[in-house]
Amino acid sequence: MKADTLLAFVGYHAWANDRILTTAAGLSDEEFLATGKLDHDSAFQTLRHLMDVDWSWREFCIGHNVGNTCAWDHGFVLDDLPTIHAFCLDEDKRLRKYVESLDDAALLEPLATGPDFAVPRWLILAHVVNHGTQHRSEVARYFTLLDAPVLKWPGEPEKFALTG
Repeated sequence: MKADTLLAFVGYHAWANDRILTTAAGLSDEEFLATGKLDHDSAFQTLRHLMDVDWSWREFCIGHNVGNTCAWDHGFVLDDLPTIHAFCLDEDKRLRKYVESLDDAALLEPLATGPDFAVPRWLILAHVVNHGTQHRSEVARYFTLLDAPVLKWPGEPEKFALTG
């Protein structure tokens, strides 16, 4: 994968994260915290998980393997929607800055994810984006079942690609 292509995916990921979190603000607390609704139990837990995975894989890629710990084990407070959204905006900027720092050779560099297994850096970063797509779609479906407002395309598709 080329660096500029990955950067476009990361830009879309940031745009879509912001949209799903903005839309989640329209839920009642009961709807946001309702358990048994999604793979990660609630919209709250799903969005929290999404941000944690974004953070942990970026940390791994820069050489800080956080193992099985979570972002909140490292001092990040993700206890409600406003703190999750603020963390997301910051993490999306960190991810974008990181990806901007990579050239094509760095994207091809294999990173060991286990004792006998390594994958190219770009594949880990593509996983971050794909993982986000999965969980955002689960939450969006939940919004639809609630008859909550759904995500609307902003009318400016070029806007998400390369803005920070």
